[in-house]
Amino acid sequence: MRAFVEQLQSQVADLTKRLDEATDRSEPQKAELPVVTKATRGPKPTLITSPMDDHSGLGNAGGSVIGSKSPRLDLPPFDEVMPVIQMYLDHVNSVTPLFHPGTLLGLVSDFYEFPNRRDAVSWAAINVVLALTYRQFMLGGLGTDNGTDLALDHLNKAQSVLSDVILGEPKLLHAQVLLGIVTMLQISKNLQPAMVLMGAAMRLIRGLGLHTRASTAHLDTEAAKEHTYVFWIAYVLDKDISMRMRSPSIQGDDEVDVEMPVAVIDHHRGVDGRKNKFDDGVIATVNGDVAMDFFLTRIRLAIIEGGVYDYLYSVRSQARSPEERNIATSSLVNALQEWQSHIAPEFDAASAAGNVSPTALPFICSLHATSFVCLAMINEANAWNQQWVINIRKYPGTCADLHPRSRWEPLVEHARDFAVLFESIPPSGYALIWETICAYLTAVMLVAANNAHRPFSDNMLSDMKLTRKAVQLVDDIFGSQSFPESGQVHLVRNACADLNQNALRRWYEKFGTA
Repeated sequence: MRAFVEQLQSQVADLTKRLDEATDRSEPQKAELPVVTKATRGPKPTLITSPMDDHSGLGNAGGSVIGSKSPRLDLPPFDEVMPVIQMYLDHVNSVTPLFHPGTLLGLVSDFYEFPNRRDAVSWAAINVVLALTYRQFMLGGLGTDNGTDLALDHLNKAQSVLSDVILGEPKLLHAQVLLGIVTMLQISKNLQPAMVLMGAAMRLIRGLGLHTRASTAHLDTEAAKEHTYVFWIAYVLDKDISMRMRSPSIQGDDEVDVEMPVAVIDHHRGVDGRKNKFDDGVIATVNGDVAMDFFLTRIRLAIIEGGVYDYLYSVRSQARSPEERNIATSSLVNALQEWQSHIAPEFDAASAAGNVSPTALPFICSLHATSFVCLAMINEANAWNQQWVINIRKYPGTCADLHPRSRWEPLVEHARDFAVLFESIPPSGYALIWETICAYLTAVMLVAANNAHRPFSDNMLSDMKLTRKAVQLVDDIFGSQSFPESGQVHLVRNACADLNQNALRRWYEKFGTA
């Protein structure tokens, strides 16, 4: 992944120098967006439910290497690709609807049926879908031994034609490809490439006018919905990267003239199990009794993420008085509480692992990681802040003393619940770690500090066990690896171990046994 990221950074840096030219070309196209009708989406798709038994062709497909100027537009055989495409529609696109199912299936069918019409952007789109599918199944513990390699292979192929995607005639598919690549790059340690590509994607989206209702006024209902969903997926990625990188987002909220998706379900009524329903964005419990409107929930959380950056971390926010910052902090805490109140208990961090499928669990884990990061940043708790970790390690009461009890206890409770949820991810899903590692390490630090500051609570023994497991998890995953963030990871690991050892010693001194 490191080599891929370095080469991607170099390639994107070169392409961004030419983005003004692409943007200029996009302006005349705003009023000439093609009307997507049912006829252009290809035949009605037939549901494919055969298992993904053989991946040999997928791993050995021909294609370009990173940076190739003339990629071979080869794909694995049709009968190997289609089951993976259907899995994407059933388990990934049904939650974050990046593509209209009929449009995607038509694109894949045409790619194989008419090889003389193949183009680099369609090829990239199919590779992105394959990469996203393998990624999701690996995160859920359902992938094959070479699932990560397959995901990276298809991702490499998609990014090898970035020049065609970014600088070609602007179309919706170009934006979808870029957003798919950004989604893949979010699991990387280095978010800089994702941020750069996000800029390219958002410029393309704005060039197409997707941030306004006018851009979809001439489209049929399904096509308009696809355009709207693409915008909101871009919005979520933009706000998420902005908060994590503590840099301004690209899309300002005051320039959004697009309605949010309509709520699909009443989460207490469950779902009917329909596949390829394009207005879903839903995750259901394994028994189907309860469901959550995941896509809409994620959009609402992204709005809060934007507020966290704008109100607390932007340059403008630093000029606010302490009173103004306190008001902003209280407003954000209230917004998070309101957001949480709309999530059914079955999908809370404390109970989701036992209620959702393995393929859905990474979505839920990422959702709660993001909400916890919001809360932690509001409270200025961050495992990537070296001084914060050092202070807690030396003076575990410091962090708790900075906040009133009414805010400290909910913070620790959220930390505990998220840590338990994170640990439910199977080992093959550790690729998710770099999307959530800061949240997890911050959560464990808070739990360990709470034990040291308020010993002998009802949760002390279970919290010590949780902390021990976190220390072992860091050792198992990272060992003695050296990478830019390794120093901070091991600093947090050692701080948690020390705090846990101190808590254990105090327990033995009082009770004599654990």
